[in-house]
Amino acid sequence: MTQAKVLEAPETDRQLLLFDDLRQAERRAVSSRVASVVAHLIGTPLHVIAGRAALIRSAPDDAGVAENARRIEAQVDRLARRIRALIDYLTAPEPNALPESAESVLASALALYTPVARERGVTLETSGGSLQEANVDGTSALIVLTSLLSLATRVAPRGEICALRHTRAADGRLLLELDVPGLGVPASRLDTLEPPDHLEGASVEELQVLSVSSMIARRAGGNIEVVAGEPGRVTIRYTLALLS
Repeated sequence: MTQAKVLEAPETDRQLLLFDDLRQAERRAVSSRVASVVAHLIGTPLHVIAGRAALIRSAPDDAGVAENARRIEAQVDRLARRIRALIDYLTAPEPNALPESAESVLASALALYTPVARERGVTLETSGGSLQEANVDGTSALIVLTSLLSLATRVAPRGEICALRHTRAADGRLLLELDVPGLGVPASRLDTLEPPDHLEGASVEELQVLSVSSMIARRAGGNIEVVAGEPGRVTIRYTLALLS
């Protein structure tokens, strides 16, 4: 392995603009994720409430029960319409895929986060073969990779090494593996934002980063999984679809 090199003369303005563009795209992704979770968590209970209200109205004991059922249905309908409007408002349009070389994406991510890692007392190391012929969705790949590097450099103890390897997966896609000391395997699925019971504040943030990153990766034809590694660390496996 070789320690990632920082650009000797970083193009500060270009990097700041790139970083701002990434954060904007990240905020849009978070809004879409929140919208999908709201739809999932609230949609089913609303259907159950409406169904129960319909049963009450179909066999009322007295006129009062029928009127209460009518009001329940009216409120459920009003709430459903407002939630639908909120979801439409928060859901960002799907961005067009912009092919970019995986080598360029990796270089940009390391240029941004190697200095961050150094300030936090963490070393980033990279290894792998040539990426010259691998093209990926540049925007989504850079959002996910910088989010994962940000998470890794925040949770890794000072003096530790976060190793980033790149290879081809068995199905031909690109595989990035990031070893993260100090991070545990999530206690809940990454495709939801429903936290498990007794989740501490720091773990909530970690799960949110992994969950949103997983959603972005899936939208671009990729995947993220977290697997246990050596004691006290995990490996984040980020698979990316290749573009022509």
